[in-house]
Parts: sequence; structure tokens; C-alpha cells
Amino acid sequence: MFHRYLAHSIAAALLLFAGLVSAAEADKGVFWKATRENKTVYLLGSIHLATEDFYPLRAQIEEAYSNSDTIAVEADITAAESDMLLQQKIMMASVYQGDRSLRDDLPPELYQQLQGWIRKHNMPEALFIRQRPAIAMASMGMIEMHAHGLKPEWGIDRHFLKKAKQDGKAVLELEGVLQQVELLNSLENPALLLQRTLEQLEDISSLLPQITRAWKTGDIDALNRLIVLQGLEENPDYKPLFDALFFQRNEKMTAWIATNAPNYPSLFVILGAGHLVGEKGVIRLLEQAGYKLEQL
Repeated sequence: MFHRYLAHSIAAALLLFAGLVSAAEADKGVFWKATRENKTVYLLGSIHLATEDFYPLRAQIEEAYSNSDTIAVEADITAAESDMLLQQKIMMASVYQGDRSLRDDLPPELYQQLQGWIRKHNMPEALFIRQRPAIAMASMGMIEMHAHGLKPEWGIDRHFLKKAKQDGKAVLELEGVLQQVELLNSLENPALLLQRTLEQLEDISSLLPQITRAWKTGDIDALNRLIVLQGLEENPDYKPLFDALFFQRNEKMTAWIATNAPNYPSLFVILGAGHLVGEKGVIRLLEQAGYKLEQL
């Protein structure tokens, strides 16, 4: 079961940067329509863990899915769960080999903070010591999300992945679980990622309601401030981290959409909400690429 736990944990990790929300049918959500040369791309700002009362989603979102030929997600977690070879690769990339441990990659004071979090949650330190920094961060995110009632089985990505496979629709990946693990492991300063995570988790009880309100009302400016700008303003040293986790990925996702969307009359794309918003978000980048954007 570790592979399934890990896949969900990676989603939780990216969720910490993409936004945390709960919703109902009347909520507006972060939902856009992009058109160019008679081709349509629907863009849904997603969360990867949610609650049961998140559903049913707004009818307009479900209708857009039904009218689309193909869906595209950051990573098809359901496919990863059924691919044994991929599971092995993910596990090998997630834990240290040999005698090295998490303690070797973190400054002593940061490791002490991590130990404090571990004690607070009555978790065994051995659960984390063999995990790479990004994976330890993902595990922490999963634990905190569960503590706040958010579960991966109610995530928007999984909701539409299940529907697509039941309906026989093609599913495309912009990245993939293994690629996301490798991205997190390739960060030049992994300690920054864990430091940022600990800061977010300390504020999660106050952060959740703010992001929830912003998502419900479709307030993309507020989402951008809460998810991206606030962290950069509080600590400019996080810029390389945000470049890697957000801005560089946003450019690649936009290029993927611009390249692949012309092959489909209608494409339904589900991305973490934090990737859509802001001056360097996918929405603005698609506008620059010649798409007409409309918030639905």
C-alpha cells in the first residue's frame, strides 16, 4: 500500500502550494474557458484532497467535462496505482539509498523543528528519517490534510479520472507522478521546501478558510496573494523554490496545452488552482499565446 500512500502524498505536497478548499454546487470555483481557432480548452483549478460535501460540483463544470473529448491532468494517480513498475520507480526515488538519511540534508535547527512537528503528532521519527526531504514534506501534508478532514478519494482530479475511465474518455498527463517526484528531489535547496511546509502547516487553520472563500467566489487575485505572493513577500529567499514549483512548470504546462489542444475539438484540463492564477499563471500565459480567455 506504500505506493498508493506515496502517490496521494505527492498530491498533498503540491496541494500545499496549489490551494486548499471545500465547495458545494453553488460555488463558482476557479473555472475558465480558453478558445483559439475554433478549439476550446476548459481549465479547472483543482484540489487534490477534498471532503464529501464538495460534491456535486457546479453543473456548468460537469457539462464542460461531458462536452469535452479528452481530459488532461497533472498526473494520473489512478494509472500509477495499477502500474507495478512505475510504483517501484517512485519508491526508489522517494527514499534514501545506503546510509544517508534526512538528517544529512537539513540544517540542524530545521531538523529540530521537524522533530517538534513529529512529536506534536505522535509520529515515529523512523517514519521520516529514510524519506527524502520532498517526500517527508509530502507525508506531513497528507497527515495534516487528513487531520482537517480532507481525503484524496474526494479530490477533483480523482473525481474526473474515475468518470473518464468509466466513460471511455482518453486521459492525458502533463507531467506524471514520477516526474513530480523527480522534480521535488531535484530542488537545489530541499531544506527551503521543508521550511516553507512547516510554516504553512503552522498557519493551516487560518489559511484554509481564506483560500476556501477565495475559491468559492472565484477570486483569483486573492488566491494568487494567498498561495504565491504572500510567501514571496514574507521570504524573498523562496523565489528559487517558487520558480521551480510554480513559474517554470506553468510555462511548460502552457506550452503543452498550446501544442496539444489543437488536436482535440474540446479539451478539459485540470490543474492545481495555484498554477492558473497571477501574472505568471497559465491563464495569463495562454492569453499571451493568443487564446481568448473567459472566466465561467
